[in-house]
Amino acid sequence: MEVKLNEQSLDAKLEALEKARAWIPRVISKLETFIRSADDFALFRINPLRFGLDKSIPEAEVIDLFLYATQVGLFQMTWNLMCPVCGSPVNSFAELQNLHADYYCRLCDAHTNATLDDYIQVAFTIAPAVRAISFHNLDSLTIEEFIYQYHYHRGVQLRGGPAFVDYARSVERYIAYIEPGETQIVALDLPEGILRFAEFTVDSVADTFLTEKSLAPTIVPVTFRNTQWEGAPETLPAGSITVHLTNDSNKRGAFAIFNIIPAPYPGIDFDPFLTGKRVINTQTFRDLFQTEVIQNGGGLNVQDLTVLFTDLKGSTALYDRIGDLNAFSLVRLHFERLGAVIKANSGIIVKTIGDAVMATFIDPRDAVTAALQFLKEIEELNHRLASQDVILKIGMHKGALITVTLNDRLDYFGQTVNIAARVQGLADAEEIYVTNSIYDHEGVIDLLESYQVTPSEARLKGIEREMKVYRIAYQASDSIPQPIMAS
Repeated sequence: MEVKLNEQSLDAKLEALEKARAWIPRVISKLETFIRSADDFALFRINPLRFGLDKSIPEAEVIDLFLYATQVGLFQMTWNLMCPVCGSPVNSFAELQNLHADYYCRLCDAHTNATLDDYIQVAFTIAPAVRAISFHNLDSLTIEEFIYQYHYHRGVQLRGGPAFVDYARSVERYIAYIEPGETQIVALDLPEGILRFAEFTVDSVADTFLTEKSLAPTIVPVTFRNTQWEGAPETLPAGSITVHLTNDSNKRGAFAIFNIIPAPYPGIDFDPFLTGKRVINTQTFRDLFQTEVIQNGGGLNVQDLTVLFTDLKGSTALYDRIGDLNAFSLVRLHFERLGAVIKANSGIIVKTIGDAVMATFIDPRDAVTAALQFLKEIEELNHRLASQDVILKIGMHKGALITVTLNDRLDYFGQTVNIAARVQGLADAEEIYVTNSIYDHEGVIDLLESYQVTPSEARLKGIEREMKVYRIAYQASDSIPQPIMAS
């Protein structure tokens, strides 16, 4: 295999990557070896989580690695909509603003509205300026590469069975490229099963017309054109069949015939992959790709996310008491401490609102851990400054919400956000309030074992029903804990 590598570009981008931040030992060298030695397919739609497992790189580190590597130009990032039936990328988008969650897989007749939690995958392909691979030029792919590597996705298994791509190969009876206006005549001797015709290029579908269902030779004309699907698969008995494949579109088509034995479909399982939710809730992504936004007027659903709000008690009086400059300095220090804790616990700062912080976490346990560390950090800050001026109040809730663009940045909207803000409003000095959606999450009670927790019912503004909430009281420690970030 001839490797088309641009040494000068690779060296320059690796140098920029190495300087971007401090990395754990040998991470950059592992990535360089991969870029130099991997085959073309391995460098196409890379799953960072799989790369991290193979190279013994922690998950958070490997996600940062590929985000920074994209930012310096080593890779191209794509947002892929995955079919929940066959696992194929139905659509790929280079930019988040072009991503939409409503899509249709023609091959599976599956209409899906994806959420950022499940069928939106973020993958990375080597940049052409660094190394040219065959997948940068689809016309260079063989029909086998186009269907089984470009179209079908690795890391998908039939539930309880083989890899989906291996299953597809086992039921394939014919694949070929057919030029515009060309007809190919295919004679097949088939076992009993469902005959499926598939065309894999964009915006073309197959109209199938099954004539007889007998053991005698049967002619099946199949015309591919840019129309809606008008046929449905039917079960044919075993026997000979002749298929006329005609390409009536204006582009070369990639055609396949599958013969599927009727049986209940078991469904598919994906290998763990980098979801859209994980990327958007990574602080590195927020810092490096600030221009990545959701299309105007749209939004992407998130099924489950923890929203945390903090606020300072008596901040107005603080400004009056010590003056604007001193108060601003204290508030800035408090933001720095909270930001470091949030990042250390796999959360992100969505925005600051005056003296308040809105943060999100994928795992509620990370949010609770961060909240407890907030109070320790503020205790240490006040102790170091011989002050009791910074007094924190915290609240959180988890549930479904919508990712939107507000003020040219990614933000969240919905009732989950409203409830989290209202719950924070219940807290007094050095208190954390959480809803039962947080408290009942596995492992949270263990985190709170040494704290005084008081349950109660609360009626929140704008919420019809009373909600069960839990007050977590923080008591100043005798010995000041080591802060997350020294100022």
